[in-house]
Amino acid sequence: MTDIEKLCERLADMGFEVEENEEDALYDAVRRAEQTIINYCNCESVPEELSFALLDMAAGEYLLAAKMKGGEERAVKSISEGDMSVSFGDDTVESTVDGLFKRSREEMTSFRRIKW
Repeated sequence: MTDIEKLCERLADMGFEVEENEEDALYDAVRRAEQTIINYCNCESVPEELSFALLDMAAGEYLLAAKMKGGEERAVKSISEGDMSVSFGDDTVESTVDGLFKRSREEMTSFRRIKW
């Protein structure tokens, strides 16, 4: 199974549907995540133990790109019945992405090497 297929499954597990014509965006997200891990850990390639961190970071990259294109939906933040008030929050995608990046960064720390 390729990284792109694994990323599609990961996004589906999180409740995000990937359209058929998004292969370039998925590929870019995986490559960005790989380069981030390589730069952060100062290594030649992504260690096998960080494959889940790679998928989480790639999912975060894809979701950020989708948000910048306007493809995300905003979540309802609060509803009031008296005088009918509905407010929307923009933090749905941001909180998901922040969680993915934070968890991945924590996993990468143990693989980090010193640069001279």
